[in-house]
Amino acid sequence: MRTTRAQSLLLGIAAIGFSGCASSGNGGGSGGSGGSTASGGSVGSGGLVGSGGLVGSGGLVGSGGASGGRGGSSVGTGGSSVSTGGSSVGTGGSSVGTGGSNADAGAPCTMGTWPTADPTVAGPFATVTENNVGPTAGVGADGGPPPQFTMFRPKDLSQGGLCHPVVTWGNGTGTTPSIYKVLLNQLASHGFVVIASNSPNVSQGSPAPMVVGVTWVLQQNDDPTSELYKKIDTTHVGATGHSQGAFATTQAGGDSHIITIAPLCGATTTRNLHGPAWLFCGGMDTTVPCSTVQTAFNGITNVPIMLADYLSVDHASWITFRGTTPGPVEAAVTAWMRVQLMGDTALRSWFYGPSCKLCTDAGWQVMQKRMDQ
Repeated sequence: MRTTRAQSLLLGIAAIGFSGCASSGNGGGSGGSGGSTASGGSVGSGGLVGSGGLVGSGGLVGSGGASGGRGGSSVGTGGSSVSTGGSSVGTGGSSVGTGGSNADAGAPCTMGTWPTADPTVAGPFATVTENNVGPTAGVGADGGPPPQFTMFRPKDLSQGGLCHPVVTWGNGTGTTPSIYKVLLNQLASHGFVVIASNSPNVSQGSPAPMVVGVTWVLQQNDDPTSELYKKIDTTHVGATGHSQGAFATTQAGGDSHIITIAPLCGATTTRNLHGPAWLFCGGMDTTVPCSTVQTAFNGITNVPIMLADYLSVDHASWITFRGTTPGPVEAAVTAWMRVQLMGDTALRSWFYGPSCKLCTDAGWQVMQKRMDQ
């Protein structure tokens, strides 16, 4: 089923622009919140973009990364959440305590080190999806008005009392965040606040939508009327995205707030990254072949960087479309963000050193630079 869905998705994202995109800047005012919500520790199957989706034109987008430490304790297991299409519909999602403590909802979060967690399964947080939040940014479908964002986050931001790192997401051409909701809810279940542009062409717009989303989340941390008030780790922000969104990720990495990136099936050389980069490609990908991603890998020399080729997948077959269990690529993205943004040192062995977990797995082929630290 994953292969059939992936083939359909390729029709919507096959055309990707590989030429110049302006570097991202700050911007984006505070926006309202709203939309339907879905709760649960894991996410349901995703919708799919049919043939004839929007085709990306224009540019590439930048990257950045750094390791850091953060805090958090393991509390609660969530229910399940099922959504179809662009909106998310709640179907349960009660939280059951399994240890740790729930801080006062009005209390500011605490900076600290997160305990290790298994990136191959859902994390300890029940999640909520909020549609059409924040400012408008970029371009809409068929050149329509700029869309807002979808936010995937822990339902109880006070659970454990620790500040939550931020991940900004970029869609593939012609797609929306609902296509990737297994990955994005997986990240939220591990404690990340994920802000995902609803634009089907995230490389377009000035300032770049992926950066606008980060700016808005950081503003909410200072807004007493926001549920994010004093719950965000403003010093640990990462970026990831697929296809056109991967190119947008590498350019967004030039923003000073973004300290790590994980572009999936696309990357461009950028020399103003602020920390480690994990570049992913599919060994069977003919839309954005691994040779394209390797060119970016070769050109990035100032930060620790890994090129990870998962040999058996193509441009979209790595995406989990049914069920709630993340696939190997989605688990690796979760592990990378935990290492870089939560200081989960137990997972460094997935990526660092010549005998790293991915290095010794026959399903992967990797290249590393400055990854022996």
